[in-house]
Amino acid sequence: MNIYDSLSGKTYEIVSKNISVYNCGPTVYNDIHIGNARPVITFDVLVRFLKSQKVKINYVHNITDIDDKIIQRAKELKQTETQVASTYIEHYMEVLKALNITPMMMPRVSENIPGMIEYIGRLIKSKSAYVTSVGDVYFDVKSIPNYGILSHQNINQLQEGVRKDMAIDKKSPLDFVLWKKTDSGLNWKSPWSTGRPGWHTECALFINKYIGDHVTIHGGGIDLKFPHHENENAQNNAIYKRNIADIWMHVGHINVNNEKMAKSLGNFILMKDLLTKYSGNDLRWFIYQTKYENPLDYSDDLLKQSTNELNKIFQQINHGFIQMYLKKIKPVKVIASIDKEFVNIMNDDLDIPNAKAYIWSQVKKMSSLIRAKKFDKFQKEVAIVKAELEILGIIYQSPIEIPEIKSLIDEWNLALDQKNYILSDKYRQQLIDKKVL
Repeated sequence: MNIYDSLSGKTYEIVSKNISVYNCGPTVYNDIHIGNARPVITFDVLVRFLKSQKVKINYVHNITDIDDKIIQRAKELKQTETQVASTYIEHYMEVLKALNITPMMMPRVSENIPGMIEYIGRLIKSKSAYVTSVGDVYFDVKSIPNYGILSHQNINQLQEGVRKDMAIDKKSPLDFVLWKKTDSGLNWKSPWSTGRPGWHTECALFINKYIGDHVTIHGGGIDLKFPHHENENAQNNAIYKRNIADIWMHVGHINVNNEKMAKSLGNFILMKDLLTKYSGNDLRWFIYQTKYENPLDYSDDLLKQSTNELNKIFQQINHGFIQMYLKKIKPVKVIASIDKEFVNIMNDDLDIPNAKAYIWSQVKKMSSLIRAKKFDKFQKEVAIVKAELEILGIIYQSPIEIPEIKSLIDEWNLALDQKNYILSDKYRQQLIDKKVL
């Protein structure tokens, strides 16, 4: 599989059958919006596809349950930080389930404090981090030769874009906190002070602990490229003298009115609200409109259009199965793998939009097979398409397998047999209203 690496600007081929993947997870101070969901959906497809190609994957996706934003949210809700984090973790898990996201390792910051303290100690020992007089610990960005390699800027360029106010004993505005001395919110004792770890150390430690000295593919939203991913990479370079990832995958923003969707801008649409109106299938199909690295425009009209498109695919498959059922043709169990052409498309830097287009061509082929009453070939084509939809995390269930729908089809069939066309039209319309036909 070929994947574009956003650090080098080149495409690299993955040939190993045993790889690791790390995708940065949410800070659980609020419910996630659809922009937050895009990376986790994208990486789910990546993992599903690679597994279908017999690649073994160690996939880690963290949960940040300690953060200043969580402290602030707890104050607003008059709850403890643990209560706030637990609530939004539960909500996040519900969203992942609704989106049909495959299980993955999901370590939490609060459960890994000793490891982070030990990791920071290693950075201090390597002379790439320093302790201030008040007990904060900072990473010294000038201690490594390639800081800025991921964001494609040198230190002088980066310094021009940061605030000039300096904490006590901080050497450079770019130096980032590894351990923050504080008695506000949850805190732990460390050799330097009572406090808590900095955000950038969390993911670096998780990769080190659960994967090793580097990860094959590391990614997340494009907004994490700097400073978060840059700072992860810096820490790994300080300890292991190598970049933390072989390949960096950055997923593009979702925009609203040509502006990035973000909680800070107040233009976000929460996933929990969308899932009251749309299925996980619908939302995934919408996400697949553009290549993962490109921006994606959101609007209700575009989401409805995408939902209608997926419904048409299902309806075409349903039509064939219902025709078979009405003609009393027993379905046969067909085991099929994804088409070679589909594999080639996905191997080309996870080209999901073209994979969608290929599925459409197969659906058109199904239509011809149904008209020609070639139901054996139709069932084989359906099995292939179902396997491909599964790679995309899309769940399809035959209408004959759903008791409520099967009962309605039986009533429709009985009315046809009795030549009660008014009643049969009523049942047919009900099937249309339920988007079965």
